[in-house]
Amino acid sequence: MISVVVREYCASDYTDVLEIDNEAFSPKNPAYDLYIYLTYGSDMLVADIGGKIVGYVALMEVGLEAKIMSIAVKKAFRNMGIGGKLLDEAIKKCKERGKIRLFLEVRVSNYVAQHLYKKKGFEIVDIIPNYYNDGEDAYVMALNLAGQ
Repeated sequence: MISVVVREYCASDYTDVLEIDNEAFSPKNPAYDLYIYLTYGSDMLVADIGGKIVGYVALMEVGLEAKIMSIAVKKAFRNMGIGGKLLDEAIKKCKERGKIRLFLEVRVSNYVAQHLYKKKGFEIVDIIPNYYNDGEDAYVMALNLAGQ
């Protein structure tokens, strides 16, 4: 069994996180995305296997709510529970900080991610038309943390 440690992001993780973001989302400028996550985000957690970063989650806190800005796992390490571990740690961190709700956006076609989020208690609360650059809509999903 693979031993995965979820820990706080540190500067030496930059290249690995950049590679994962680029592989998962093919953004025009992955370095800019990472800059936004680190500048405007409250936290970034990484999944570490023996010193190699294989996934990350970026959180932004606003008042009593938080938003998952991005979550991704390296393709070679998907379907191993790593995304779930990252999500669990993000939820735990939000609860510890007294957040009442956690949001995220997900492509309407990304059934695998939606299944994971629903398994963790997220519900679809809205749809944003033409959210992505290619015109695809996004579901807004929310997890109520109060009382959990």
